[in-house]
Amino acid sequence: MQIVDKYGYLEDVLNYIEKNIIESKHFEKLAKKARVGEGLLKKLSKELRGFSEKYFLTALQEKLEERHSSLSGAEAEIFLADVGIDVEKNKAFILIYLNWDIVIDGEKEDKIVTTIKIYSKNNIQIRITN
Repeated sequence: MQIVDKYGYLEDVLNYIEKNIIESKHFEKLAKKARVGEGLLKKLSKELRGFSEKYFLTALQEKLEERHSSLSGAEAEIFLADVGIDVEKNKAFILIYLNWDIVIDGEKEDKIVTTIKIYSKNNIQIRITN
């Protein structure tokens, strides 16, 4: 399954993670905007050090292929992306929503939503729904 990001939405999400969370020096401002404790953000940033975009994209692609393995030559075209920071059980994580069109030979076959929770560079949870 090929991931198609015509409008750069996925690239924008990855840039947000890199610039605003991993490399951030302004946790106070980000914490206020995200309504998350500054200490939780610092811990999240530390746990994301060494985050691999390649690993993330491979995991995402594998999950999409699991869902649509019977569709040979399919493309997943992203048409909407949203990224933010949330807290669960006193642990901050990155929450990403991606909306996709599954396309085969130029025709839309399916629409899906992917919910991604990134707790650390090695703890990425991906869930796909219709």
